[in-house]
Order: sequence, then structure tokens, then C-alpha cells
Amino acid sequence: MKRVFALLITLLLALGLCAPALAAQEGSYEIANPYRDVVWGGHDGWDAYRSNLHGHTTFSDGTDDMQSMVEAYYAHGYDVIANTDHGVTSVPWDKRPKILPLLHLPNINRTHELLSSERVSEINAGAGRGGRGMLQVPMGNELQAATPYKSHVVGLYTDWGQGWLGFSFDYRIPIAGVHRNGGITFIAHPGDWLESKDDPAIARDPGNVNYFADILRDYDSCLGIEIYNAADNETRYDRIFWDQLLMRLMPEGRPVWGFAVDDSHNVGDVGRQATMLLMPGRTAADVRACLESGAFLACSRRDRVLGIDVSDKSIPFPGVTNIVVEGNTITLEAIDYTTIEWIADGEVVGEGPVVDLTDPRITCYVRAQIIGEGGITATQPFGVDKGDGYTHPDDAPKGLEKALWYAKMVLTRNVAAFLAEFIVKQFA
Repeated sequence: MKRVFALLITLLLALGLCAPALAAQEGSYEIANPYRDVVWGGHDGWDAYRSNLHGHTTFSDGTDDMQSMVEAYYAHGYDVIANTDHGVTSVPWDKRPKILPLLHLPNINRTHELLSSERVSEINAGAGRGGRGMLQVPMGNELQAATPYKSHVVGLYTDWGQGWLGFSFDYRIPIAGVHRNGGITFIAHPGDWLESKDDPAIARDPGNVNYFADILRDYDSCLGIEIYNAADNETRYDRIFWDQLLMRLMPEGRPVWGFAVDDSHNVGDVGRQATMLLMPGRTAADVRACLESGAFLACSRRDRVLGIDVSDKSIPFPGVTNIVVEGNTITLEAIDYTTIEWIADGEVVGEGPVVDLTDPRITCYVRAQIIGEGGITATQPFGVDKGDGYTHPDDAPKGLEKALWYAKMVLTRNVAAFLAEFIVKQFA
């Protein structure tokens, strides 16, 4: 009897000690998975399609013509591209778009070759690439065409914005215009406008963050922001800015997708970044559905903050082959990588293929970044609802503080301010 009693006491103590651990594993958090509909493993026609959604030609400020740029992307294995000349709504590659003479003037003596209709058909059909064709996203345009401070917005799927010169202190007008006309947008290189290159605190400033958060709340057709742009110079702290937006908006169920784009102006720029689209086919409708759902990856050859700089564009970007959301964990299967890091609230909260969502540092979202020889690839954020009613503390400027923030932007983001700054720099 003593032995039985001792055994019972031991079991009760063990259960008591294990109770907190058992309770922590009970149930599952509600996880918003942007990849929930992806069919992995190449089944049912699904594949990863390499895209660039921001690029220029001599029809605005690019230095290589349409024919050269399209052929360069085709040679680099891209499946989808958007032509987004400043203020110029794109048309098929064998047609001449309606240009803006003032912005086109510096390129007046450059070539402006188009593709032949026959070559467009070949590229669409995948000639020389085993039948893997390349698609043009309809009606691309980098809006705010003549703003000296780059308050640029990439618009797709609508002809709103043809010839729109814009205002350096405003983002709402172009986003609202595209929204009304049934298109989609994303915010281009926000760090360039914020001038955060030399100071990450600017990317964390509540006035700056909440200004964009309010726009994203108001227009669901504005899908997110560029987190990797060109050589990642002015945009080096845009991942910090992205996390700040996610901290505020993910508790509200409003995801913010991150894009990686070449912002190419010549053929040498091709292949620096890619937005990898996970979708069942290669049509304009497939692309739009993929972008709206967030079922894509943001890939970059360079991350200045992390010291990543890959010059060999033939090396594959790190990739994702499967994502499993189960219970309180997310498991990521990757290829061509050395490291997987999980980010929540702008901090690394875990390493390796599995993240445990019971980690108290994960408040409302988590995302992964995969690093390898070919660069870095970022997943889109997974929303995490722990059932605790978490909201980000309200730090948005109000009243006079908000009015002063807007006044500062209006006074410092205009042509007169740009010219004054230019003159001062010349004398200096």
C-alpha cells in the first residue's frame, strides 16, 4: 500500500508540474496563412513564376528600349513582367504607348525599338524556353510621374494615371484613382520618400508609419509596399518600415504584402530582384489573384543591412517548396538556403524550419526570411491570433501634432523645396 500511495503521489505531482505545459499546447491559434491555397510540389499545374513588377524603358527615364528590356527579362528566365514607365500606361510590346513629352525629352535621341508582333507571339508561347512563355501584366504605370521627391506608386490593371504628374507630398490621390477604376497598387520604395537611408529611426517614426497605415486601411486595393528595390540603397530600412506597418495592421486583419522589384532602367539591372508568384497558371487573372492573396515570395540579391551582396545572377534565389501550418507551429521547407530566420515585431524570434507560435514575443504576426548563396527570400506575413485581443498601442499623431506632421510634409516635399535644396548643394 505504501508503494501504491507513493506511486499515486508521484503521478499527481508529475501531472501538476506538466499541467502548464499541457495547457500551453491545448487548442490551436488562429493563423492567417497567405499560402493556404497553394498546391505544392508542382501538382495541378502549380508552379513558382518569376516576375518583375516595376521596370522602365526609354519611354520614360530608362536608358534601354522596350525591345531590349523585354528580351533581357526573357533571357533571364522571367515568366511575368510589368512595364511601369513614369506616367505612361503600358500597352502590348509591339505597340507604342502614349508618352509624356516633357519626361521623354532626355531620351529623345535614344532608340525606342518595339518588338514585332511575331516576336511577341513567340515570347508568349515560350519559344526557345521549352514552351515556358513570358506574360506582360496589363496596364502598368509608375504613378506620380514628375514628383521630385519620389512619392511613387505602382499601378496595375487600369489605365488610370496616364499623364498624371502628381504631388510629392501625396499618395492618396493616385491610390484612390486606381482603386475607383478597379486596379491594384503597391507603394514604391517608401524609404526613398521618407529619406530614411541614413537613419532607421525615420522608418520607425509613428508619424511616418501611421500615415501609410491609414492609407492601407482605407484602400484594400493597395496591396503593400516594396521591401527590396533596385540596389537596396535608399530602401535599406524598408524592412524595418514593413514590420512597423505589420505591427499596427495585422491585429486588425489587414495584411501588408512585401514586394521585391528590379526598378530596372537598363538591361544591367535585370535579375537583381524577383517577386516569385505561386499560382496555378500564367495568365493575367492568375497574377492578380496571386498578388491579392499574398501567395508570393520577395527575393533579393542584396540586403545592405544584413551584408548580403550577390553579383552572380545565375545562382538560384532561396526557395520554398512547402509550408505546413499545424496546431501552434508553422513549418517551412526550403531549398538553396543556409539559414531560416523568423521575424516578429521586427525582431528575430527563431531560427530553423519550424516556428513555435507559443513564443510570447510573437504578438500578431510572424514572417520568415531565408538566406542562401543566391541572396535572401522573404515570405509574406502569417497573421497570428492568440485569442488575447492583442492590439498595437495607439501611437498615431493626433490633433495639432498630426496637423504639424502634414504641414511639414507639404512644405518640404514640393518643387520649390527641391530646387532650394539643389541650389544649396551646388553652392556647398
